[in-house]
Amino acid sequence: MEIKKTSIGSISHRVRIGATGHRKLDDPAAMEALVKKAIDAVVEELLAKEVRRKIVRDRSAGAAIPFSVVSSLAEGADRVVARAVLSYPDARLDAVLPLAREDFMEDFATEASRKEFAELLNRCSEPVVLRTNRIRNERHDANGQAELRSDAYAQAGRYVVDHCDVLIAVWDGKPARGGGGTAEIVEYALRKNRPLIRVWGGSFEALNRIV
Repeated sequence: MEIKKTSIGSISHRVRIGATGHRKLDDPAAMEALVKKAIDAVVEELLAKEVRRKIVRDRSAGAAIPFSVVSSLAEGADRVVARAVLSYPDARLDAVLPLAREDFMEDFATEASRKEFAELLNRCSEPVVLRTNRIRNERHDANGQAELRSDAYAQAGRYVVDHCDVLIAVWDGKPARGGGGTAEIVEYALRKNRPLIRVWGGSFEALNRIV
């Protein structure tokens, strides 16, 4: 499948849930269930007033809240949140890949992970690819390639924040361990005044909301 770089526009009739978080999770299935609880309990109250008013009008006409998930589909939290959102009726995936598909898949540990990525990506009609050139064509040294990867992940994280209505962060609360880390993206979301839900340790909380 050929993936073209494009732009996710504003989707007025959908609630866009962004995904960020750690790649290594002890129990992804339990975390996915917790993310769904957070969506059901908190997402609507964090939305802007005009969006909430539209939801009320839609409900009065018998319509459910339509969701889309904005995710990079990296291992761990990105996929957990994506699967949770896609379990809702008429949900949609807006995928944003930090790297060319071939480079991105090199970061997946197993064939099962690569298969899961491909299955999820097939649910997105037009993925966004932020870096279409192969890393090896731009940098030949390992340090330079690692720097490009780190920058690409940071850019993808900011893109998710900029294109969602609510961000779900599967985050342990600790500082970032590298460029584009979860804590760095959470900090960016707070600076942008993006509604934010932290999910971790069997509970969830709103870290930011529109007043």
